[in-house]
Amino acid sequence: MTKVIKLSSLVQDDKNFNRHTAEGMELLENSIRKTGIIESITVSSDNKIISGNARQEKMREVLGDAVPIIVDTDGTKPIIIRRSDIHSDTKEFYEAAILANTVSKNNINLNDNLIRSVAVEQYDIQVEDLGVGEIITEKQLKEINDAKTMEIVAYRKVHVLLSFSPEKMIEIQDILKQLKENPDIEYEQGAN
Repeated sequence: MTKVIKLSSLVQDDKNFNRHTAEGMELLENSIRKTGIIESITVSSDNKIISGNARQEKMREVLGDAVPIIVDTDGTKPIIIRRSDIHSDTKEFYEAAILANTVSKNNINLNDNLIRSVAVEQYDIQVEDLGVGEIITEKQLKEINDAKTMEIVAYRKVHVLLSFSPEKMIEIQDILKQLKENPDIEYEQGAN
């Protein structure tokens, strides 16, 4: 059964695990302006957004309070969006295909603290099974902080490996510059 409601009736998730990026949000807006809607929004039975908070935000900016097509489903059957205005093997087809992937790639900025406090600690979700890297719980963090500090031995080096997103790298570049300039610290940077 299909219902018609306003785009503004969809409720943003106040615990959205994706903080998004400025670049990704700009790309999403450009995608909607250039190719229209190519990705859907998924909501709960009470219209809270599960997936698509950024899409709803940008759709409202570009399209106003448009009336979306709502398809009620229990998730057991695929829902396919067929674009009647785009034919395969055309410029429009490939622009839409590229934008669908580059927006996803460039607009992800997971909030590990929120994932930890909501998904892991409140709901005991095994987030590693869902593609999220290991999340340290508050209890584990306390255990680490309470552990004895390592005795510093003369002429011994301590190696620390930090991994983070390119966005975080930009955010902490001043700190990294200070580390590089310290003559007592060997600094090595790599990517994978």
